[in-house]
Amino acid sequence: MFGRFLPEKSLINKNNPFDQDCQYGNVSAVKIRLVIFNNQYSTMKLVLTGGFLGSGKTTAIVNACTQLRKENISVAVITNDQGDQQVDGVYISSQNIPVREVANGCFCCNYSQLDQHIQSLMTAYRPAVIFAESVGSCTDMVATITRPFLKFRPELDIVMSVFADASLLWLILEGAAHFISEEVRYIYKKQLEEADIIILNKTDLITKDQLAAIDKVIKNEYPQKTILYQNSLSEESVKQWMHILTEFKSAIPRISPEIDYDTYAAGEAALAWLDKKISIHTAQGIAPLIASRIIREIYDTIRQHQLVIGHLKFIINGDKLQQKISFTATGGDIDLLPTEVFSNDCMVLMNARVQTTPDTLKEIANNIIASAAVKYNCEIITTSSASFKPGYPTPTHRFA
Repeated sequence: MFGRFLPEKSLINKNNPFDQDCQYGNVSAVKIRLVIFNNQYSTMKLVLTGGFLGSGKTTAIVNACTQLRKENISVAVITNDQGDQQVDGVYISSQNIPVREVANGCFCCNYSQLDQHIQSLMTAYRPAVIFAESVGSCTDMVATITRPFLKFRPELDIVMSVFADASLLWLILEGAAHFISEEVRYIYKKQLEEADIIILNKTDLITKDQLAAIDKVIKNEYPQKTILYQNSLSEESVKQWMHILTEFKSAIPRISPEIDYDTYAAGEAALAWLDKKISIHTAQGIAPLIASRIIREIYDTIRQHQLVIGHLKFIINGDKLQQKISFTATGGDIDLLPTEVFSNDCMVLMNARVQTTPDTLKEIANNIIASAAVKYNCEIITTSSASFKPGYPTPTHRFA
């Protein structure tokens, strides 16, 4: 089965045999409905989901999957990161969504692993839609993923959505975003250039005047792109994305932007990666509170050092709690830190992507964790830890 969002019922031709085979859902407030097609009319849709770190890709994907599953449309997700301990994979799995992880490098450098995961999901779950979320520092996906798939897997219906944080984009336009080097900006720009659909996300965090200014610039820069303004926490907003995904017809052949791989590599290397997993044990029932204090202090210390956050995300797991907390250059989920959940044990997984050196990032986290163990008279065990800078991107295929 494959679903798509269509306009209101008056646009459906009842004399069309294709339309007669449709089962109609409820009309939403924005006059968009979900229509489920028989398999004979459908192909599996692969939604390549790109965009810079912290742009809200995972939230949008999970909410899209939730809506599609309500209509009995099967979904799956493939996550991606430069490391092998992924907060997003743990979080998506906790929502009972089938998920696979492409680890230790971007999609383009792990094409075979991505292809194997697609086949695995198709065999196990027969999804109508697979969302493949690339790591936020990745670009050049048209040449390294889309075009190879069009050659080797022509049965896939591929559309590429690229997310951008509207509040961050506003800071860039205002010249107030000190957060990124020119090389990182290069990646940001190239991601938008290769999009089928540009999604300016988190529009609830900016004013109408700011949105109007962004709209003018984006439409001038990318006049041929489909552009969507979205609040991914809004059901109606995500439904509009689903509608556009379904109706979108890509240009053939797809145009891939020119990529200077030296500049691309320098942009990725400007960010330090830290993946760290700890378990907290105390006899006082305050393990989640200790986790919250550690997370808050790591965030505050990074900001005090004036280090630019690409994305800083955590997931806390315990017998009475699972909570994802995320911070970006424009703010974060301070209010989501648990304060009234009591347990003797919990686990914290951290993915930090910050413009600094790996050693600096590791030292900040280690010092805060060690201090918390003393302060709260608890045992904190590091079960895994890796700090690094991404290597030079070497795609498996590149069909420019």
